[in-house]
Amino acid sequence: MKHKRILTIAVIALIPIAIIIGLFINKGKLNESEKPVDRSNIAVKVIVDTVSYKTSNNSFSQPATIIADEEGDMGVETSGKITTLNIDLGTIVRKGQVVGHIDVVETQQKLEAAELSINKLSADYERQKVLAAGDATNANAVSDAKYDLDSKKLEAAQLRTQIRHANIIAPINGIVVEKQKIAGEYVSTGTTIATIINTQSLKAEVNVPEDQLSSLKKGQKTVITSDVYPEKTFSGIVNFISPKGDENHNYIVRIDIENNSSVQLKSGLYINVKFPGTSTQQKRLMIQKIALVEGVKNPFVYVYKDGSVEERKLVTGSESGNYIEIRKGLSPGELVVTSGQINLSNGTKATIIKTQ
Repeated sequence: MKHKRILTIAVIALIPIAIIIGLFINKGKLNESEKPVDRSNIAVKVIVDTVSYKTSNNSFSQPATIIADEEGDMGVETSGKITTLNIDLGTIVRKGQVVGHIDVVETQQKLEAAELSINKLSADYERQKVLAAGDATNANAVSDAKYDLDSKKLEAAQLRTQIRHANIIAPINGIVVEKQKIAGEYVSTGTTIATIINTQSLKAEVNVPEDQLSSLKKGQKTVITSDVYPEKTFSGIVNFISPKGDENHNYIVRIDIENNSSVQLKSGLYINVKFPGTSTQQKRLMIQKIALVEGVKNPFVYVYKDGSVEERKLVTGSESGNYIEIRKGLSPGELVVTSGQINLSNGTKATIIKTQ
């Protein structure tokens, strides 16, 4: 009986120990399952294309961003409280249009006081001249009286100018795109009330590679497209070709854009400018544009070599359909990834499933 009791006590004592051991084992299994899976040795499946020379005519396209040809700040020319301001975001204004007023009541009161002083000082000046003619006063008194009169006249002229400048006037034709002040606020001379841009007069500046300059001339027409209006084309005219290139041998070409259609282009819009070419055929080193990981704004690709990929920065040139010219960064015969880039980084292992 005694042995059974001892055995029972031993079993009861071992139960918590077994529970604790079980918990530690389960925790170890959980920790093991929560460890991140090492996928560094798993090759990403990619589609690649071969860098090669392609034949095309000398028509080409270049990306650009639309900017307003005219942009102006609407300011104030005198200090005071804004009594009225008849503009809001999107308001269309004309050059010279009065859109608000500055409170000039105090300035008008100062002008009235100055004019009263001018009347008194004029009389004093005349009296001093009469006295001087009769040797009743000296020439200094006449000079002082004239100085006081002239000073007050100048003060009155300045006050009249302030009153004339109390109108808030639009500096250009356009649309209000920013409004910094509202009626009731006090402003100082030179404070900007609003910003206006003229959307009827737009332009774009395009970087054109030197080997394309020979096909361009001032007055040449261009075709403008935008992803925002995929089925619409717009017209542009070459207005300026820079005589000086940058370090990459690109030249700034300014395009004046017609914006008179029912669909209105906007400042800041990303566009593509196509320059019509001739029948002359040229060979250029090109790749598909879909290989560009972040597009033409930050051109780089992943180059496949020996089972892994390398990030490669590029200098791009003109575009032709779905292809873009490579001026620096790639060599003929290299393989660039055209599908699967989202899973890649520099040095990632990769395996080719298709070559285009």
